[in-house]
Amino acid sequence: MKYLVTSVLICGSLSGLMAQSSTSPSFVKQADVLYNSRIETNASGDTVLISELKTRNKNQQEFIKVHKGTPYFKNKWFNGKMRLKNGEVIKGNMAFDLVNNVVHFTPFRIDEATEVRPEEIILDDHVLKRQDDTFRNAMNYYYEVVYNEKSLILSRPVCRYRPKTYAPKTGYEPEGDDIEGYFEKSESLFLAQGDKLVLIRPNGKFYEMFSDHKQDIINYVSNNKLNLKSKSDILRIIRYYDSII
Repeated sequence: MKYLVTSVLICGSLSGLMAQSSTSPSFVKQADVLYNSRIETNASGDTVLISELKTRNKNQQEFIKVHKGTPYFKNKWFNGKMRLKNGEVIKGNMAFDLVNNVVHFTPFRIDEATEVRPEEIILDDHVLKRQDDTFRNAMNYYYEVVYNEKSLILSRPVCRYRPKTYAPKTGYEPEGDDIEGYFEKSESLFLAQGDKLVLIRPNGKFYEMFSDHKQDIINYVSNNKLNLKSKSDILRIIRYYDSII
């Protein structure tokens, strides 16, 4: 399935021909460029985004760009739903572009796709929602509730694009791999405190969130040999914290 994508959220006119695995305008800077992209697995087992591009100028240049990873949530398109600000729920094919914080959306059986920013995105069992009406520092990002008892923990998926020239070297890069750049995904966790979201950092500042119960949490982490870089261990700590407040 191919989609015609019209970008209305960046400067200039950018249209693209998209396959089931869309591309992102974050690294296609030229205006009036046609591109057809797909997600594949290369010989090394890595997920790559392959974009075939053709300029619309008189030279009609054609070239291919290969990027390791993709900018999309879970690296794919979904048959999903989104809720608009007026409460209307719309179903269709969609891919959540984490780099640009937009949803590529097309109704079923319609070839034209556009970039939109709904209030809520439902992709399989993941519900991602804007929180800027609730938390003053949430901005326009999308968050998923991962823990909701006495405390509330929100998760924000993050993806950063690094051109190959700026990506860290591992010493294992094959020569001539033709990789243009890398999409690097991570996850940020936040603790809701009043009308603010506090970023959970896996360092000494982690314990500052617990004020009067700081020493209790230090002891609990030490006694149970928990890892502050582990999401499951962080949620275990929050669950313990809820049990003593």
